[in-house]
Amino acid sequence: MAVHSKPLLIFDFDGTLANTLETGIGIFNDLAPDYGLKTVALDEARELRKLNTRALLDHLGISRVLAVKLGAHIRKVLHQQMDQVEMIQGTKEAVLELHRAGFRLGVLSSNSAENVRLVLRRFGLLECFSFIEAGVSLFGKSHRILSVLKKESLTPGHAIYVGDETRDMEAARDSKVSGLAVCWGANGREAMETEGPDFCIDHPGELIECALSFEAGR
Repeated sequence: MAVHSKPLLIFDFDGTLANTLETGIGIFNDLAPDYGLKTVALDEARELRKLNTRALLDHLGISRVLAVKLGAHIRKVLHQQMDQVEMIQGTKEAVLELHRAGFRLGVLSSNSAENVRLVLRRFGLLECFSFIEAGVSLFGKSHRILSVLKKESLTPGHAIYVGDETRDMEAARDSKVSGLAVCWGANGREAMETEGPDFCIDHPGELIECALSFEAGR
């Protein structure tokens, strides 16, 4: 494995960097009747953030198979609305600070690479990321994290996965990379802490502190 001077931060995109949650809820509600599902009010969605990913799907009556099909449909519609998507407040500044500090950054997302690039380019952040791994994998996120590490010639101890869902922290644990849970996205702190992340933060401004702490502790 190659030796790098700075750790790699692998970012989830939706809900972690980009504020696609409310847009996604609107799209879900438009599609819900076609799938025999109930719509979700914004207030209810905020309460549902307390549930982990599996409990959330069960609450909504969405099977794992349906989740894949529905997710693909939502991403297709979302593509037409990406010009309306904003960055999570504070993430642009945090990404720029991490980049200036020399940390290597990448994106691993189930969204499409085109959608990710559209938003990052619009906010002047595309050049901060050395790679974008996007799309859905049948093997799950942990397999994709390990694939990224192999491509980047890194060991798991040299990387952090940053995500807003409990399944992101589960994937980090399964791939033996450090997990950095952000509590402003799909799942709130109550749910995220059940997965025992290495770091758990409430504001993007804390990202640089976590990255420096991780670097110092390696």
